[in-house]
Amino acid sequence: MSGPSPYVRRRWLGKEIRRLRDEHGYSSEQLARAVGFARQQLSALENGKRGPDIDLIEGICVYLQVSAKRRGAIMAAATDGWATGWWMADEARIGHRQARYADLESGTKAISEYRLALVPGLLQTADYADARMRSDPARQSEAFDPVAAVAARTRRQKLLLSDAGPAYDLVLDESAVRYRAAEPSVVADQLRHIVDLCVAHAGRISVRILPSHPNIISYSAPRSAYSIYRYADQQATQAVAVETLTMDLVLTEPDDVEAYRQLHSRLRAASLEPAESVRILTAVAEQISPSKGAR
Repeated sequence: MSGPSPYVRRRWLGKEIRRLRDEHGYSSEQLARAVGFARQQLSALENGKRGPDIDLIEGICVYLQVSAKRRGAIMAAATDGWATGWWMADEARIGHRQARYADLESGTKAISEYRLALVPGLLQTADYADARMRSDPARQSEAFDPVAAVAARTRRQKLLLSDAGPAYDLVLDESAVRYRAAEPSVVADQLRHIVDLCVAHAGRISVRILPSHPNIISYSAPRSAYSIYRYADQQATQAVAVETLTMDLVLTEPDDVEAYRQLHSRLRAASLEPAESVRILTAVAEQISPSKGAR
């Protein structure tokens, strides 16, 4: 789907409903009772649960006499929140975390990422993705299917590379380039794949390597991998996904997003330029597993 992330739109909608309620001085119990709905339904709406209740939202807008412009934005977000993405049908098979990332990537006009130890899913080859998917089976559910998961990553990459795809900016820690996260030939092919993407999509896809000894005296080092999303919706919504071992934290508050935007800007400044990064990726690939012509 090309519409904005249903998850992020539901988050925005929930925050906007809470803001409306606070502006008019209502508790959740009072407002729910006033529009004839259970408090639990209003709480689910404000917490961004799947499938926002359109009748409830309409009732709130009418009761609080919301302006036409604001009401239009609220109802549009409610409609977006109901959207069904391709990842939903196979969520258990492709992994709940990957499904969330596919959701977050939907409708973006720009994605900025930092990766500490591994190549990000959006740029992975099928072989590299398969190796990583099978690396920690204990953390996957019984329904998880590595073949379906790899196919989903391939689909996400195709959407990124499509004519309507977003601008993509990656800061890749040098450790992610040096680590042997799969068999040598697989890692080498993965690095060459990144080079090919940078060359074929120059100007829209850029990769910068953060060297092992950058100068970060004047700012905090990143604690973990993250992704920053900018959407093409009317509100120019933004979100950040912060990766941890067991879950991903999705942040949508402007101050949280801005902190990561500033961090990313500083990491870019400390990183090598794209042309030098491509040269290093090519050289490391040859060191790991020389191409056939070099043997």
